[in-house]
Amino acid sequence: MKPDKTILKETGILLVGTLILGAIMIGVFAAFRRLNYTVVTGALLGGLASVCNFFLMGLTIQRAVDKSPEEAKKRIQLSYTVRMFALLVVLGVGVYLPYFHWLAVLLSALFPRVVILFRSVIVKKQDAENKGGEST
Repeated sequence: MKPDKTILKETGILLVGTLILGAIMIGVFAAFRRLNYTVVTGALLGGLASVCNFFLMGLTIQRAVDKSPEEAKKRIQLSYTVRMFALLVVLGVGVYLPYFHWLAVLLSALFPRVVILFRSVIVKKQDAENKGGEST
């Protein structure tokens, strides 16, 4: 099944936002003279793992829409369990291996949530401005 345009668009926005926050984090590490290659690899691992998790969630929901409510619920619950386990394994590997900075891995795994939060605030603000500017 081909991913819906909305899933691709939202994943792209999430990826760009995560990369921007990762660059800011790397800048902070550099400012404190703690920057090395493990910070960059950790930022990439944590951020990309979380963005992939979001993309797979979107695909699961897209596929579940055509199913019965019971089957859709089971599919989404199973997907959630598998995705969280996989994310935990990837982040655990990132924390354990010396090729990744543990703090960069964990912080960058949170960046998609920050992007989603900011995006929801911006969308709500735009919706409020659009409703306030309309004459009925």
